[in-house]
Amino acid sequence: MRKHFVQYKSISIRMLTYSVFTFVAIAWLTIVVNVVFLLLLLLHYHMPWYLNGEVVAAELTLTERGYELSENMQKNLDERSQWAMLLEESGEMVWSYAKPEEIKDSYEMTDIARMTRWYLEGYPVSLLVWEDKILIVGTPRGAMWKYNIQFPVSWMEYVERVWYLILLFDFVWILILAVIFTRRWSRSREQARIEWIAGISHDIRTPLAVALGYADALEGSSHLPEEERQQAAVIKHQSLVMKELIEDLNLTSELEYSMQALRKELMYPAAVLREVAASFLDDVGEDALKIEMNIGKEAERIVLLADRKLFIRALRNLFHNSLRHSEQDGSTCIRLSLRKEKRWCLIRFSDNGIGYSGEMLRQLGSRRRKPSQNIRGLGIVSKIIWAHGGKVLFGNGEEGGSFCEMRMRICKKNTMKM
Repeated sequence: MRKHFVQYKSISIRMLTYSVFTFVAIAWLTIVVNVVFLLLLLLHYHMPWYLNGEVVAAELTLTERGYELSENMQKNLDERSQWAMLLEESGEMVWSYAKPEEIKDSYEMTDIARMTRWYLEGYPVSLLVWEDKILIVGTPRGAMWKYNIQFPVSWMEYVERVWYLILLFDFVWILILAVIFTRRWSRSREQARIEWIAGISHDIRTPLAVALGYADALEGSSHLPEEERQQAAVIKHQSLVMKELIEDLNLTSELEYSMQALRKELMYPAAVLREVAASFLDDVGEDALKIEMNIGKEAERIVLLADRKLFIRALRNLFHNSLRHSEQDGSTCIRLSLRKEKRWCLIRFSDNGIGYSGEMLRQLGSRRRKPSQNIRGLGIVSKIIWAHGGKVLFGNGEEGGSFCEMRMRICKKNTMKM
């Protein structure tokens, strides 16, 4: 038990470590991807640099002939399809260069105020107060996006209060990705384990079948002494036990990870209970096994939609457990009852054995904890009932012994052809 606990703890630590590592890796990957993507966009985009009023004013001088612009600045303006003009305080133009025809030679103060915020005849412009004049530099239409953006202080304060929601969203998104990757990693590990178990089981079946065949032949041989035939019988019995262990291992893995395809069919549970009970009486004998059955007339008509083979397997596991672990003097007594509770079929299996320990009941009552080796068959009972959407309860009787209550939904069809 200690060994299994250590193994479970080790696996849990590895899964936690993997989850934390995945979370950190995805977070860093997100940051790196965003930075690289932004850099690629910046490298791909060549931003055109337009001239503003300060640059043009530095190359504009007043001479005896009036205002003149340097040839170098004229070349720069031409390359960028820009133009410039200089206005008096009154709004009259005193100088211009490459001014479009639709641009007027004089402007009112309202026009100047308007162009400082928006556009001038569709041209994006920048204004500079130069000495006692206004220097206007325009760029081609559609070349610049020019809008004044303003927000109330209350809005900016609100943004400062809720910015953490963006970080919370990123955290949740990264966490979800980490969980998805962790689950996929866990499923791949379990899938590998199931495939390994299936492969080993397949490889064991052939030599095991050979051993069973030879042991059966030696047990029935009249040419061997009685002692050697008994030894062959022991080999046969242990081989059957090994075969059952392999089947239980495969079935447990398939049921645990919902890989067992249920072959459901309509069936009468009352008839199945009698069939299984009769087979055990034939094998064990009435001296070693007594069976009491309580099935009313209403219970006889109960119909279930279930996998008949798995349902029989669950009942046989209960019988085997009672016969193996019974320490009562005399024969083993098993009581079977079947009754209807609203939309549920209740099957109660009880015996006069030693009962279950507290640890066994804790293991059998949990879907997460795996039953230990000595109650593996009962764990399969639980998984079969759960796979059918049913409920199962293990416990000890007030007068001794143990019981198992299985609840399965009754099929809506009350009758069927046998």
